[in-house]
Amino acid sequence: MEIRGAEYKRLIEEEFYPYWRRFRDREYGGILNCISNDGRQLLSERKYAWSQGRWLWILASLYDMARRGSLRLDCGELESWMEETGGFLAKYVISEDGRCCHFLERDGRAVLDTRTGRRDASIYTDCFVLLGMAQDAQVRRREEAVPGVSALYNGIAERIAAGNYLTEPYPVPAGYRAHGIPMILLNVISCYIRMKKSFGMCCEEEIRYGLELTEDIWNSFYDGSYIREFRKNGSGRTRELLEGQVNPGHTLEDLWFQIEFLKEHGELEKYLSRICKAAESTFLLGWDSEFGGLFRFVDRDGGRPRGEGNEEEQPADSDRAEYEKMVLGTWDSKLWWPHAEALYLFALLYELTGESRWQALYEKSRDYAFSVFPDRCLGEWVQIRRRDGMPEDRVVALPVKDPFHILRSFIKLVELAERTSGGTYFE
Repeated sequence: MEIRGAEYKRLIEEEFYPYWRRFRDREYGGILNCISNDGRQLLSERKYAWSQGRWLWILASLYDMARRGSLRLDCGELESWMEETGGFLAKYVISEDGRCCHFLERDGRAVLDTRTGRRDASIYTDCFVLLGMAQDAQVRRREEAVPGVSALYNGIAERIAAGNYLTEPYPVPAGYRAHGIPMILLNVISCYIRMKKSFGMCCEEEIRYGLELTEDIWNSFYDGSYIREFRKNGSGRTRELLEGQVNPGHTLEDLWFQIEFLKEHGELEKYLSRICKAAESTFLLGWDSEFGGLFRFVDRDGGRPRGEGNEEEQPADSDRAEYEKMVLGTWDSKLWWPHAEALYLFALLYELTGESRWQALYEKSRDYAFSVFPDRCLGEWVQIRRRDGMPEDRVVALPVKDPFHILRSFIKLVELAERTSGGTYFE
């Protein structure tokens, strides 16, 4: 194996963490990550709370590993950065009504989202803030933080149940349900349950909800081979471009969310065969046989997403029109994050099953990712490439360089190596 457990540790310690230390906001807290795609220039000091919550999760996870001796990082530095980041979230991001502000000035002043005119422009922001706060409370044994985390969790669950939320930067078109909502909720619930259990609190209701979300994903979005990104509600014209497209990265990420949740709560055997089938079929569907790597979006029958009738005809719903335009315009881009998610998923499936096919897919994903995305001089990955692997300068979701997916994958791969019997797979 070219990339092994010790190598993931080295990458965290010597490349990724030192890179992100350059962007610590010591004055107001958190991280400054409105950075150019090449990773070399800070373009704005404004902050997306989406990234601040994610970064707190990373800091808390690194702190936990450093404290256990798994990483050679300074626990004192990590803890002080956690204090600053958590303080920024508590003081400026979570408003009096319990909702999270999506976009802020560096000093915490709220900035209205230009498209919606709202502060609370994305329920995903609330979810990422909760992930960070729950992880922080758990690893630092801060039981006094639990009521605030619980209030945020309850607000998220209530708003989603009522349909009272926005999902910038990708609004859900009218008449559709998005796979991303039950998917992110399952990840939120997993982290929330771990926090509560660490303090000896009852989690039966949350476990039941997580199992319901898992079943909903398979019943509502799975077609027997692939998990679709959208499901149309009610009647009316069906636009196959939305209902027929698959997001390989989202599927692979969701599958390890499910594995972790189900493994902890006793129903993995019920779903494992479906998870394995979806993992393999999605990877094969999304893999570019000409240049390698995973496409951003693919049609359920392979290749460029396709719609019924004239694709030049714009649907009346502006959200749907913008989403379809984005899918068609970027479907063959190669993004850093699906490949990071694939590394952990296939290593996890190998641990669970011992089947050689997962090692083969892990190695295929690893070989492509580490040949295309790393910037050896910078110590980080380029976020977006063209289909042929050449750099491409365009915004992906938010105008930020995201510190989350790669570091999270490396963290989980190191933890997986530590618990793998004998360490044979990653040594």
